[in-house]
Amino acid sequence: MNYTELQKANDLLGKIKEIDFTLSMIENPVRDMKIGIGDYSMYFGSEHKKKFITAINEIRVELAEELEKLGVTEDYND
Repeated sequence: MNYTELQKANDLLGKIKEIDFTLSMIENPVRDMKIGIGDYSMYFGSEHKKKFITAINEIRVELAEELEKLGVTEDYND
């Protein structure tokens, strides 16, 4: 793995960790969700959480696949 690939792998890993944290926040049953774009934001109740979790997990899988192409695999023992 060269320096550029290592930098890309670190960036991807950072995004995956951020997604993991976001998912843990979303899965908290007492929290509602707020999606924001600039100054605009919209709240979503718990009835919509499953759809967001599914979409975010799909993005996480894509990032993990990019990491695997770089030769980095996940440790499922965490």
